[in-house]
Formats: sequence, C-alpha cells, structure tokens
Amino acid sequence: MEHFDLDKALQAQLHAPTPGPAPELDAALKAKLWQRQEQLDAEPDARAVSLWWLPMVANFIVCGVPAVIFALPIMPLWAHLASFALAWLAVGGVALTFISLRMADLRAATTIYLPKRTRKKEGF
Repeated sequence: MEHFDLDKALQAQLHAPTPGPAPELDAALKAKLWQRQEQLDAEPDARAVSLWWLPMVANFIVCGVPAVIFALPIMPLWAHLASFALAWLAVGGVALTFISLRMADLRAATTIYLPKRTRKKEGF
C-alpha cells in the first residue's frame, strides 16, 4: 500500500494559484455593490420610530383605569353604568386603532424620524 503524505498535499494546494471570478461576474458584482452604496447614501441619516400604538394605549389608560375603579363593588349604580360605558370606549379605541392600521396608512402617518445614534466621543 502506498503511503499518502497529507502535509505535502495540503502545502501543494495552499501554494497553488487560485482562479479568480470571471470578469463578467466581477463587473456585475461591482455594479450591484455600487448601486447599493448609492442607495445607502441617498437614505437620510435617521431612524424611524413608529408610534401607531400610542393613541391606543393612551385611550386604554384614560378609559380603562376609571372603568376598573368605577366597577368596584363599593361604588353606586351610576358608577357601574359609567364603568360599562368606559370599558366599551376602551375596547372601541383598540378596535379603531387596528381598523385604521388595516384601512389607512396609520403606521406611516405616525412615524417620526430621529437622528441616528452615534457613539459618544471621549473627551468633551
């Protein structure tokens, strides 16, 4: 049986010249990279924060918390009726938010753009 020297085979492969990509592929790749870089340069230096959930949460807090307080057993009948109405208003606000997400462009309308975070420079 013939002895196979793995070290010599690895060294031969490591020192063998490797063929590069075809010139057409190289040119296409460079064109895509340049296009992507132009897109990144065209984008504003800001990050988008969508606040679509804020009206829903505010409505739920404004209507839901009093509804829970008015629903306590020690409250009179009118408070229980107000609690029922406030609970339906809170649920209605959540439903309206999800309907407007579906039917209107609420996410785009409630998006704010903040400057991108940068690392703090040491010193000052």
